[in-house]
Amino acid sequence: MEDVLAAWAADPETAARIAHVEAVPARGAIHEDLDPPIPAPIAAALAGRGIERLYRHQAQAIRRARAGTHTVVVAGTASGKSLGYQVPIAEAALEDRRATSLLLFPTKALTRDQYRSLYGLRLKELSPAVYDGDTDRDTRAWIRKHANAVLTNPDMLHIGILPHHGRWATFLSRLRYVVVDEVHVLRGIFGSHVANVLRRLRRVAAHYGAEPTFLASSATIGNPRELAERLTGLPFEEVDQDTSPAGAKAVVLWNPLHDPDDDTRRSALAEATDVFVDLVRRGRHTIAFTRSRKGTELMYRWARERLGPDLGARVAPYRAGYLAEQRRRTEQRLFSGELLGVTATNALELGIDVGGLDAAVVTTFPGTIASFRQQAGRAGRTLDESLAVLVAGEDALDQWFMRHPDALFTRPSEAAVVNPVNPEVLGAHAGCAAYELPLAADDVAWFGEELEELLPPLVDRGDLRPRGRRLYWGPRHAPAPAVDIRTAGGLPFTIVDGGGEVIGTVDEGRAFHQVHPGAVYLHQGESYLVEELDLHDRVARVVAREPGYTTQPQRDTDLWVRSRAAHTRVGRFTVAHGVVEVADRVSAFKKLSLRDRSVLGYEPLDLPARSFETQAFWVTVPDGLMDRAGVDGAAAPGTLHAAEHTAIAMLPLFAICDRWDVGGLSTPFHPDAGGPVWFVYDGYPGGAGISPIGYERADAHLRATLQALRDCGCDTGCPSCVQSPKCGNFNDPLDKAGAIRLLAAGLE
Repeated sequence: MEDVLAAWAADPETAARIAHVEAVPARGAIHEDLDPPIPAPIAAALAGRGIERLYRHQAQAIRRARAGTHTVVVAGTASGKSLGYQVPIAEAALEDRRATSLLLFPTKALTRDQYRSLYGLRLKELSPAVYDGDTDRDTRAWIRKHANAVLTNPDMLHIGILPHHGRWATFLSRLRYVVVDEVHVLRGIFGSHVANVLRRLRRVAAHYGAEPTFLASSATIGNPRELAERLTGLPFEEVDQDTSPAGAKAVVLWNPLHDPDDDTRRSALAEATDVFVDLVRRGRHTIAFTRSRKGTELMYRWARERLGPDLGARVAPYRAGYLAEQRRRTEQRLFSGELLGVTATNALELGIDVGGLDAAVVTTFPGTIASFRQQAGRAGRTLDESLAVLVAGEDALDQWFMRHPDALFTRPSEAAVVNPVNPEVLGAHAGCAAYELPLAADDVAWFGEELEELLPPLVDRGDLRPRGRRLYWGPRHAPAPAVDIRTAGGLPFTIVDGGGEVIGTVDEGRAFHQVHPGAVYLHQGESYLVEELDLHDRVARVVAREPGYTTQPQRDTDLWVRSRAAHTRVGRFTVAHGVVEVADRVSAFKKLSLRDRSVLGYEPLDLPARSFETQAFWVTVPDGLMDRAGVDGAAAPGTLHAAEHTAIAMLPLFAICDRWDVGGLSTPFHPDAGGPVWFVYDGYPGGAGISPIGYERADAHLRATLQALRDCGCDTGCPSCVQSPKCGNFNDPLDKAGAIRLLAAGLE
């Protein structure tokens, strides 16, 4: 990539945008042999792929799996982690054709990629099969009878396998291994759901006499063993040394230029599109990640227009919400090399083999160091040199890394958090478990003592019916289809165009924000205007239209403290955490010009409020501190609002989350706090485990917030410090100087 870097350095405008170039050197492999060695048929199949020896982390994982030790392997992209579970599964099939394995992957793309790899071993004793939503009825029946390695996803395990476990009795009774791949993705509300699905799996397997060994893999995170244990409820050992070889990589930190005249930066999406187009024109196979579906569509659209008909035909978008055949077609074109570029959400962040990519463009910091390393690692899967470019946004955390590049490359990865005992989540899965097998007193061993508190309301509602000493599922319909494990609850909304064709879906938590009446919705580079949001049938009806603007919703939030679990002093502040009730309502939206982001109009909305209980932590300002900091009554709302925004922006330094996972509220007086306060709460009913981390790391978190405010070079506040892209009040009022004085007076 030296020619690309040299060309950029020679252009003064481009060179001015490059804040830092990190040269990541190539590294050699460390091998280790197994005793006993891998059986000859498997060794021959691996040799056919060019694998003559195992890396040390692969050998250690296989050794533990053979011993029946629950193991999590932590290593980077293209490190061969999957061999750590593929070899034990193949060995089990050679030893006993009837031994079965269940492999869980967070995406369908990764599932099918791993199927190709297992099937490619060409062992007659091993019969792998994919069992997901795209599998037809006849094939499903064959799989239940004949497959001994079933590859699926947590959603299908939850809806399609566990509720019908009687059909799987033979498979489950012989279950030897359960693979949970890419566990770092299983965080927050999704991970909390999956933790309960895995406990249901263990419970049903035990019913048939099986106690499988769990094998997990993860990208580098701060707590892989703890996360695996929280997900499964089992003790794990950790293999955390990546001993695979890697080619040299250049990582460029690209910061769009600041315009002092209007105190703005050019958008990260526009700059990333420039980089993406330049690399495609140079013939470099490039993947460009964006933070949202809308960003993926816009980048694809802009790049296609600028590349012209020939090169434009060799780029494509990829994101969740597409139909299965659309995703499969893009995957095939990417793997074959037909595509020179793809714009994608993190749906392609994971370990799917997409062929040889030369470069990865990451549009704004993706929320966590772990995700950044995963996305940057999508380029350079061979030993060839590669390039990764992080295009910074105006967000406070993005600018933090532009000013502190060492932190991006040396800082330990954040901790991933899940909350399996979230009452909303656990209550839903208690019903699912009762449908599968009647609940009894000893089921607290699977789900925890918190289960006992959740059962009486389910009985009162008629979902559970006592019979003897057991609780049975009451209604006739199965509960699992009504529990969406990727959201906080509720079924998704279907997006239908003017011709009645389904073009996508959106989960309940995002529907009011993304497909409210009047919203502009993007799909495969085309603009649609939302004409109706049908709350009863859960349908958003859209028409293809290019309005020349985008939309931004306004939110009104109320919050009440329901219980305080703990509190502490941080400097002069009091920091507490506990349970709060949040009422959130989308009340209006702005129309913003695509050309210059100017406000074209403001429209009210009449949508119901969404109320839920969740976890939160909050910072209370003691009497006299506002005066000490020189913040008068008029400046108090903007001061607290600015502190809240920057605190939310800096929270991902300490927990694997991003600002879209949490919400905030600040006020000069809150009756439950007794004074000025700002709250940060998990944006999901019941909580996702993020707020307790914020409470535990409150001292470091508040000091990082103050430093981010001081480091930003603006005078009155900008998107690089206090302004938030998700602010429900359109970033008004905000007082950066007041926030600095308040935090300094409280901490110093």
